[in-house]
Amino acid sequence: MYHHGDLQNVVQLEISSEKLALLFESGLICAAEIRCLTTESKQQVAELCLSSCAKRIACNITLLQTLSTPIPIKKSI
Repeated sequence: MYHHGDLQNVVQLEISSEKLALLFESGLICAAEIRCLTTESKQQVAELCLSSCAKRIACNITLLQTLSTPIPIKKSI
């Protein structure tokens, strides 16, 4: 995480919104770990984070429903 005065450990970069969304969705990065340089970027990061979080929740709910569905067992004779 970035701390003011810790400039030697900071990398300034640009990344496509699609790649950033993939990082959010995979859980490899959190919005709290990002310091936006512009108001527009901050808004985009917030929207991507919320959208990605919603996708992850929906995916986890689907997975949970799939895993909790009983599997029929055939009796062998």
